[in-house]
Amino acid sequence: MSYASRSNSKELVKRPTLSEVLSDATAPPYTLKAFMTYLSESHCLETLQFTLAAKEYCETYNSFVDQAGEPNVTTDPSAGRHLRMLYQLLLTTYIIPGAPREVNLSSDMRDSLLRYKDQLTPPLPEVLEPGVRYIQELMENSIFLLFLNSCATPSCQDLAPEASDMIGVSVDSSVRRSGDESTQSVRVNSKRPFLSHHMRSWSWPPWGRQPD
Repeated sequence: MSYASRSNSKELVKRPTLSEVLSDATAPPYTLKAFMTYLSESHCLETLQFTLAAKEYCETYNSFVDQAGEPNVTTDPSAGRHLRMLYQLLLTTYIIPGAPREVNLSSDMRDSLLRYKDQLTPPLPEVLEPGVRYIQELMENSIFLLFLNSCATPSCQDLAPEASDMIGVSVDSSVRRSGDESTQSVRVNSKRPFLSHHMRSWSWPPWGRQPD
Protein backbone atom coordinates (compact mmCIF):
# COMPACT_ATOMS: atom_id res chain seq x y z
CA MET A 1 0.00 0.00 0.00
CA SER A 2 1.40 3.42 -0.97
CA TYR A 3 2.03 6.19 1.55
CA ALA A 4 -0.82 8.23 0.05
CA SER A 5 -3.21 5.29 0.41
CA ARG A 6 -2.20 4.76 4.03
CA SER A 7 -2.70 8.46 4.73
CA ASN A 8 -6.15 8.44 3.17
CA SER A 9 -7.16 5.36 5.16
CA LYS A 10 -5.90 6.96 8.35
CA GLU A 11 -7.90 10.11 7.61
CA LEU A 12 -11.06 8.09 7.10
CA VAL A 13 -10.58 6.35 10.44
CA LYS A 14 -10.21 9.73 12.15
CA ARG A 15 -13.59 10.93 10.96
CA PRO A 16 -15.94 11.12 13.97
CA THR A 17 -19.59 10.21 14.23
CA LEU A 18 -22.30 12.81 14.65
CA SER A 19 -22.77 11.81 18.29
CA GLU A 20 -19.06 12.31 18.95
CA VAL A 21 -19.13 15.79 17.46
CA LEU A 22 -22.27 16.70 19.42
CA SER A 23 -20.49 15.57 22.59
CA ASP A 24 -17.89 18.29 21.91
CA ALA A 25 -15.12 15.79 22.50
CA THR A 26 -13.55 15.74 19.04
CA ALA A 27 -10.30 17.31 17.92
CA PRO A 28 -10.06 20.01 15.23
CA PRO A 29 -11.20 20.34 12.57
CA TYR A 30 -14.20 18.21 13.61
CA THR A 31 -15.24 20.32 16.60
CA LEU A 32 -18.76 21.17 17.68
CA LYS A 33 -18.10 24.86 17.10
CA ALA A 34 -16.90 24.12 13.56
CA PHE A 35 -20.05 22.07 12.92
CA MET A 36 -22.22 24.89 14.28
CA THR A 37 -20.46 27.36 12.01
CA TYR A 38 -20.96 25.10 9.01
CA LEU A 39 -24.66 24.67 9.80
CA SER A 40 -25.07 28.42 10.14
CA GLU A 41 -23.34 29.10 6.82
CA SER A 42 -25.53 26.43 5.20
CA HIS A 43 -28.71 27.89 6.76
CA CYS A 44 -29.36 24.62 8.60
CA LEU A 45 -28.58 25.64 12.15
CA GLU A 46 -32.18 25.13 13.27
CA THR A 47 -31.75 21.35 13.02
CA LEU A 48 -29.14 21.35 15.76
CA GLN A 49 -31.00 24.01 17.74
CA PHE A 50 -34.13 21.86 17.77
CA THR A 51 -32.32 18.76 19.02
CA LEU A 52 -30.68 20.75 21.80
CA ALA A 53 -33.97 22.41 22.73
CA ALA A 54 -35.60 18.99 22.96
CA LYS A 55 -32.69 17.73 25.05
CA GLU A 56 -33.11 20.64 27.45
CA TYR A 57 -36.82 19.95 27.84
CA CYS A 58 -36.14 16.27 28.56
CA GLU A 59 -33.44 17.03 31.11
CA THR A 60 -35.58 19.66 32.81
CA TYR A 61 -38.54 17.28 32.98
CA ASN A 62 -36.33 14.58 34.50
CA SER A 63 -35.04 17.06 37.07
CA PHE A 64 -38.61 17.21 38.41
CA VAL A 65 -38.82 13.44 38.86
CA ASP A 66 -38.71 12.37 42.51
CA GLN A 67 -36.60 9.64 44.04
CA ALA A 68 -39.35 7.09 43.48
CA GLY A 69 -39.26 7.77 39.77
CA GLU A 70 -42.59 9.58 39.66
CA PRO A 71 -42.95 13.02 38.05
CA ASN A 72 -44.08 15.71 40.46
CA VAL A 73 -45.16 18.15 37.77
CA THR A 74 -48.81 17.57 38.65
CA THR A 75 -48.27 18.42 42.32
CA ASP A 76 -45.77 21.26 41.88
CA PRO A 77 -47.48 24.17 40.06
CA SER A 78 -44.22 26.03 39.39
CA ALA A 79 -42.64 22.93 37.85
CA GLY A 80 -45.64 22.40 35.62
CA ARG A 81 -45.70 26.04 34.50
CA HIS A 82 -42.00 26.01 33.74
CA LEU A 83 -42.20 22.84 31.66
CA ARG A 84 -45.25 24.11 29.76
CA MET A 85 -43.34 27.30 29.00
CA LEU A 86 -40.39 25.29 27.63
CA TYR A 87 -42.64 23.08 25.54
CA GLN A 88 -44.62 26.03 24.17
CA LEU A 89 -41.39 27.80 23.26
CA LEU A 90 -40.16 24.69 21.47
CA LEU A 91 -43.41 24.49 19.49
CA THR A 92 -43.54 28.17 18.53
CA THR A 93 -39.87 28.22 17.54
CA TYR A 94 -39.48 24.95 15.64
CA ILE A 95 -42.74 23.06 15.11
CA ILE A 96 -45.72 25.28 14.31
CA PRO A 97 -46.00 25.85 10.53
CA GLY A 98 -44.32 29.14 9.70
CA ALA A 99 -42.28 29.14 12.93
CA PRO A 100 -39.10 31.27 12.73
CA ARG A 101 -36.86 28.17 12.87
CA GLU A 102 -39.28 25.57 11.58
CA VAL A 103 -37.70 22.14 11.12
CA ASN A 104 -38.59 19.68 8.40
CA LEU A 105 -40.82 17.11 10.10
CA SER A 106 -43.50 14.92 8.58
CA SER A 107 -47.09 16.06 9.09
CA ASP A 108 -47.74 13.10 11.39
CA MET A 109 -44.79 13.96 13.62
CA ARG A 110 -45.76 17.62 13.67
CA ASP A 111 -49.39 16.87 14.54
CA SER A 112 -48.26 14.51 17.29
CA LEU A 113 -46.24 17.27 18.96
CA LEU A 114 -48.93 19.91 18.48
CA ARG A 115 -51.48 17.64 20.13
CA TYR A 116 -50.04 18.68 23.50
CA LYS A 117 -50.04 22.40 22.73
CA ASP A 118 -52.92 23.31 25.07
CA GLN A 119 -52.63 20.48 27.54
CA LEU A 120 -52.38 21.47 31.21
CA THR A 121 -49.99 18.63 32.02
CA PRO A 122 -46.57 18.86 30.33
CA PRO A 123 -45.98 15.96 27.92
CA LEU A 124 -43.55 13.18 28.72
CA PRO A 125 -40.06 13.51 27.22
CA GLU A 126 -40.74 10.43 25.06
CA VAL A 127 -43.20 12.52 23.03
CA LEU A 128 -40.23 14.28 21.43
CA GLU A 129 -38.36 11.07 20.61
CA PRO A 130 -39.61 10.44 17.02
CA GLY A 131 -38.99 14.03 15.92
CA VAL A 132 -35.54 14.23 17.47
CA ARG A 133 -34.47 10.92 15.95
CA TYR A 134 -35.80 11.96 12.55
CA ILE A 135 -33.94 15.29 12.57
CA GLN A 136 -30.76 13.60 13.75
CA GLU A 137 -30.98 11.11 10.90
CA LEU A 138 -31.47 13.97 8.45
CA MET A 139 -28.33 15.65 9.76
CA GLU A 140 -26.34 12.45 9.80
CA ASN A 141 -27.22 11.48 6.22
CA SER A 142 -26.84 14.88 4.60
CA ILE A 143 -25.37 18.01 6.15
CA PHE A 144 -23.03 16.13 8.50
CA LEU A 145 -21.43 14.26 5.59
CA LEU A 146 -20.93 17.56 3.77
CA PHE A 147 -19.37 19.00 6.91
CA LEU A 148 -16.90 16.12 7.18
CA ASN A 149 -15.92 16.57 3.55
CA SER A 150 -15.49 20.30 4.01
CA CYS A 151 -13.08 19.71 6.88
CA ALA A 152 -10.55 18.46 4.36
CA THR A 153 -10.04 22.10 3.35
CA PRO A 154 -8.19 24.79 5.35
CA SER A 155 -11.30 26.99 5.41
CA CYS A 156 -12.81 24.70 8.03
CA GLN A 157 -10.30 26.08 10.53
CA ASP A 158 -11.77 29.57 10.25
CA LEU A 159 -14.43 29.51 12.94
CA ALA A 160 -16.90 32.34 13.34
CA PRO A 161 -16.55 33.50 16.99
CA GLU A 162 -20.24 34.23 17.23
CA ALA A 163 -21.30 30.73 16.19
CA SER A 164 -21.80 29.45 19.73
CA ASP A 165 -24.07 32.40 20.50
CA MET A 166 -26.34 31.55 17.60
CA ILE A 167 -27.39 28.17 18.95
CA GLY A 168 -29.41 29.33 21.95
CA VAL A 169 -33.00 30.41 22.27
CA SER A 170 -33.69 33.44 24.43
CA VAL A 171 -36.36 32.71 26.97
CA ASP A 172 -35.97 36.18 28.41
CA SER A 173 -37.12 37.89 25.21
CA SER A 174 -39.96 35.42 24.72
CA VAL A 175 -41.19 35.95 28.25
CA ARG A 176 -40.98 39.72 27.92
CA ARG A 177 -42.97 39.62 24.71
CA SER A 178 -45.62 37.42 26.24
CA GLY A 179 -46.05 39.68 29.26
CA ASP A 180 -46.90 36.61 31.32
CA GLU A 181 -45.80 37.55 34.84
CA SER A 182 -46.41 34.09 36.28
CA THR A 183 -44.24 32.51 33.61
CA GLN A 184 -41.59 35.16 34.20
CA SER A 185 -41.56 34.28 37.89
CA VAL A 186 -40.97 30.63 37.06
CA ARG A 187 -38.09 31.60 34.78
CA VAL A 188 -36.39 33.68 37.45
CA ASN A 189 -36.65 30.95 40.06
CA SER A 190 -35.61 28.11 37.75
CA LYS A 191 -32.23 26.48 38.27
CA ARG A 192 -32.21 25.14 34.70
CA PRO A 193 -32.73 28.01 32.23
CA PHE A 194 -33.64 26.95 28.74
CA LEU A 195 -30.56 26.12 26.65
CA SER A 196 -28.29 28.12 28.94
CA HIS A 197 -25.63 25.41 28.84
CA HIS A 198 -25.83 24.26 25.21
CA MET A 199 -22.15 23.37 25.08
CA ARG A 200 -22.34 20.70 27.80
CA SER A 201 -21.86 17.06 26.93
CA TRP A 202 -24.46 15.51 24.67
CA SER A 203 -26.19 12.33 25.77
CA TRP A 204 -28.32 10.04 23.63
CA PRO A 205 -31.15 9.42 23.88
CA PRO A 206 -31.92 12.71 25.66
CA TRP A 207 -35.18 11.50 27.25
CA GLY A 208 -33.67 8.92 29.59
CA ARG A 209 -33.51 9.94 33.22
CA GLN A 210 -30.12 11.38 34.12
CA PRO A 211 -28.31 9.98 37.18
CA ASP A 212 -28.59 12.05 40.33
